[in-house]
Amino acid sequence: MESFTIRASEIAHEQRIIETQDLGAFYRFVNKRISNRSCVGAIATPDGTILTNNYDRANAFNAYFSSVNVADNGSIPDCRSVSLTGILDTIIHLMKEMFSVPSINLRIICRLGPTAYHTYVI
Repeated sequence: MESFTIRASEIAHEQRIIETQDLGAFYRFVNKRISNRSCVGAIATPDGTILTNNYDRANAFNAYFSSVNVADNGSIPDCRSVSLTGILDTIIHLMKEMFSVPSINLRIICRLGPTAYHTYVI
């Protein structure tokens, strides 16, 4: 029963974001959904020791990443063949799933940027 009330609260929150048509609230909501804010849990070393404090975990990660490090050969990889369309399609698909509303007309709140010019002018 508790999970039902939590989900109902989440749905009501999402509905309020849609109804207010506030672009800033929309992007804050999306960024909270896509960012990973979880902490690092306990890790095990190769000898089986469990590390739980930050200092030991940091040293273990440092040792691991140092062991898999590759020396820079000075060449710059060719990235022109990388396609972003698949990534963008995935993001659009996920956003459509998150907001199962046929059309979202968001109201853009106009504010001056740090240069005192409107952001549309820049």
